Amino acid sequence: MMEQGPRNDNWNNGGQQYHQPVIIVGEQNPEAHKGNSNLAAISLVTGILSLVFFWVPWLTFILGVIGLITGIVSLVQHRDGHGAAVAGVITSAIGIVIALIIIVLFALAWAI
Repeated sequence: MMEQGPRNDNWNNGGQQYHQPVIIVGEQNPEAHKGNSNLAAISLVTGILSLVFFWVPWLTFILGVIGLITGIVSLVQHRDGHGAAVAGVITSAIGIVIALIIIVLFALAWAI
């Protein structure tokens, strides 16, 4: 009787054809969810609205925080609309600063 070597499941058809195992780890297409620019657009729109409604500090602050968060998430996830996301982060940050300045001015005026 002939000795057989260790069995290798990667060989099929009596050792005539090599078969590579398929190993899928994580997502099959990592670029599939990165095709939209919705977060960048939301960031830009809320950033612009935070600048438009600067005389309402609480609304400006809320819109600025929403725009800042969505813009940063869009940039971190490398989605489309990189320029809009950067513009949204910048306008949102400016809106937050304006809201804080107005809140401080109101507090100082109220204290006097």
